[in-house]
Amino acid sequence: MRAARYYGYRDLRVETLPEPRPGPGEVKVRVAWAGICGTDRHEYTGPVFVPVGRIHRVTGRTAPLVLGHEFAGVVAEAGEGVTAWRPGDRVTASGNIVCGHCRFCRGGRVNLCENLAFTGIGTDGAFAEYVVVPAYQLFRIPPAVPLERALLAEPLACGEHATRLAGDVRGQTVAVVGPGIIGLGCVAAARAAGAARILVVGRGRANEAHARRLGADAYLDGWEGDPLAAALDWLGAPGFDLAYECVGAEATLGLAAGMTRKAGKVMVMGVYERPPAFPMNLFQEGERTLLTSQAYVDELGPVLARMEREDPAAERLITARITLDRIVPDGFEELLAHPDQHVKIAVAMAGLE
Repeated sequence: MRAARYYGYRDLRVETLPEPRPGPGEVKVRVAWAGICGTDRHEYTGPVFVPVGRIHRVTGRTAPLVLGHEFAGVVAEAGEGVTAWRPGDRVTASGNIVCGHCRFCRGGRVNLCENLAFTGIGTDGAFAEYVVVPAYQLFRIPPAVPLERALLAEPLACGEHATRLAGDVRGQTVAVVGPGIIGLGCVAAARAAGAARILVVGRGRANEAHARRLGADAYLDGWEGDPLAAALDWLGAPGFDLAYECVGAEATLGLAAGMTRKAGKVMVMGVYERPPAFPMNLFQEGERTLLTSQAYVDELGPVLARMEREDPAAERLITARITLDRIVPDGFEELLAHPDQHVKIAVAMAGLE
């Protein structure tokens, strides 16, 4: 089979590999579509988490590894002991590889597993014609949801999980800083959860239409004037009830914090390449709450259900469709050269629709 394997800094090679076989409790999926995630992009110019020159402490694997954890496809083969899935089932998957017996797994917080690994980072992933994953990762794609759209369930589940952690947002005012795929997922989740007013702050206006389609009431370009003053002026109040930080930069963390009212909440979802200075006095004096969110638990399920019920606005988040052989120039290098022009680049693996 053809697959894209990561060797190190900006070294991703499309190679021919043997087809994998599922072991006990595993399922082999023929991949139809795979998405390039922000995590994949960080690894491409990293490495950050992929074990390059070392052994992964959980999986025992080392680079080169096949990247990719956002995918949709069709079950090709079920391993020994797997009864819930059979060839032909349309599926997408969580990326969490978990032990199942630590205190977090027993408590249902599998995303915090003490022995956590991740598809496409600690083991081979979905930038391939076939991927093998644990059966417990799989989610069934509703009949009315195309495989291409289902590709987006995994990244959108991150916003769903963060919104659950934030508590009851019904009737609340919400700000989202950073309209990438994660921030847009927060917009969709907050709107579905009953938020009263949603403002998105971005860099430029490339994603404004996407944000509005998914439920944003207003959009501000952070390059135009003072975004904090403009946001509070639009709100007409001292601050928002909840602000999501979806960039991972000191400046955007400060902006999200400044946008919240006293006793408000900041949900941090951005990945920081360097430790940020934090406005602790603002939080302490206003009894604000800092929250964080890591991936998801089972939120792919409700995201897929919403995709089936509602207008397929999510499908428009796919801003480019490429082939596996072009994954480096038209995928990773394109994202580095024009990051503001894309939400999700989808890689076509097989014509399964």
